[in-house]
Amino acid sequence: MILKAVPCLLGILSCGCAAAPRPTATSLALARNPRATIEGRVLDRQGRPVAGIGVQALPRGRDIGWSPRAVTDPEGRFRLSVFAPAEYGFLLSWRGRTVVTPEGEDPARLSLSVAPGERRQGIELVFLRDSWERLP
Repeated sequence: MILKAVPCLLGILSCGCAAAPRPTATSLALARNPRATIEGRVLDRQGRPVAGIGVQALPRGRDIGWSPRAVTDPEGRFRLSVFAPAEYGFLLSWRGRTVVTPEGEDPARLSLSVAPGERRQGIELVFLRDSWERLP
């Protein structure tokens, strides 16, 4: 009976696979450029650093690849290595959730441009904890 279930299960799994989209010529060209570095801090509304927040650059363009996220240290600092030239907003993750709020100071609404090899420092992102806690 177990042997009969295994082929069926394998058949189901093989049907549910999906492939990543094919890279475009523009995305391949961006991947050859030196990466830009974005360094900053995540702060609460009172200006205190927030540790343990996931930070991911949110690409503003269809040909810009997603880069790995960073997690803030005890001082709220993060460092991202991103494709360039490009423009980015930021997604914050906390306790397994990523939330974009309608507030103007939400990091997803920011727009930061970077050039190949550029190092941008001093970026401050506001963690809108109270807005996150109001959501179901």
